[in-house]
Amino acid sequence: MAQQKNKILLAFSGGLDTSALIPWLKETYNAEVTAYCSDLGNSPNGEALKKWAHQLGAVHFIFEDLKEDFAKRFAFAAVRAGATYQDDYLLGTSLGRPLIAERMAYHAQQLGITALSHGCTGKGNDQLRFERSWAYLVPDLEIIAPWRIWNFKGRSDLLAYLKEKGFDLPAKEKVFSEDVNLFHRSCEGGILEDPGQDFDPKQIYHWVKPLSEISADSMTVEIGFTNGFPTSINNKNLSSATLLSHLNQIAGEAGIGVQDLVEERANGIKSRGIYETPGGTLLHAAVRALKHLCWDRTLLSTARTLGQQYGECVYDGFWHTDLRQCLEAFFEKASKTLTGSVTFKLEKGQMRFVSRKSPFSLYDMDSVTFEADQGGIHHLAEGYCKIIALKQRQAGLRDRLNHKPMEF
Repeated sequence: MAQQKNKILLAFSGGLDTSALIPWLKETYNAEVTAYCSDLGNSPNGEALKKWAHQLGAVHFIFEDLKEDFAKRFAFAAVRAGATYQDDYLLGTSLGRPLIAERMAYHAQQLGITALSHGCTGKGNDQLRFERSWAYLVPDLEIIAPWRIWNFKGRSDLLAYLKEKGFDLPAKEKVFSEDVNLFHRSCEGGILEDPGQDFDPKQIYHWVKPLSEISADSMTVEIGFTNGFPTSINNKNLSSATLLSHLNQIAGEAGIGVQDLVEERANGIKSRGIYETPGGTLLHAAVRALKHLCWDRTLLSTARTLGQQYGECVYDGFWHTDLRQCLEAFFEKASKTLTGSVTFKLEKGQMRFVSRKSPFSLYDMDSVTFEADQGGIHHLAEGYCKIIALKQRQAGLRDRLNHKPMEF
């Protein structure tokens, strides 16, 4: 009786690593391989990838357009939370992986898959983002991570292996690695590995214009929000994916949205990355502006702390956890007052606030104006200042009685 074949679902990009994985998984595990690919804004050629996957030996190919789901449920949720990692990283790659993991888990259950596989290296974060999500979503399935078990050492070994199997993949010299989705474009490795070396922006940037190429013209853009989620540009309602795409173009043309960061991966390795997040940079700034307008400082302070924790959850692969879901519930409730609009003027790499408007604004011009005092705040401040300074007055009297020298 013939041995039953294993059924493996592979996260497939069509690059060198995942191309080599299809024949390797077939022969190593006596497996039928299904290749999975999705579009999160990186614009893969589905038909070409399907043809290539079948040539390599895949029995099935699955392709999905996930741009709308990614923009609204992942990118915009993180923006609403103010989620960042180590101050400045806006989490583009980190946000894409759990969505891919979700969809692969779904198809694995539909197809009777026995194992899931990815081409992530043992040095990076993506292995955690896939495997932690799968651990929650499909805990009974085996996970195969070839870079942790096979004997290939690098690019030349994989090219030789594919050639041995009868597949020619053009050997392109990579000056850096690249990851793209609708929220960001990241570049790492290669010429960027040394954080002590400068680089030519024209060689790296694709979404954001270098300052030397930007015209002197300015642009005004108004972003509308409903419950903390962006819904319109210049009073025109747009789908989430379309809105983010338009903001990428608008901010990128103005030279806004590049970060050059040294971050610490979950395993402790420091890495340097160049991140282009033009639309996301505008959205984060706009949401912060609405929070300052509509929230009191205690809510704002609490949200800032929880937003940082949200960002760490995303970065470390804890999207599918009780903690992240509870954080989401906090921001969903808190953001009921984040409805309104923020307008920017964009010019030569700079963004300036033109207006902030919300029906839930706590800003009261009658209270803050220097021209009048309709609420009698000046008079009320006499008692207020004495009360809030009481504990310091008591401490001062105590120290005087004890002849403690005053510090001036």
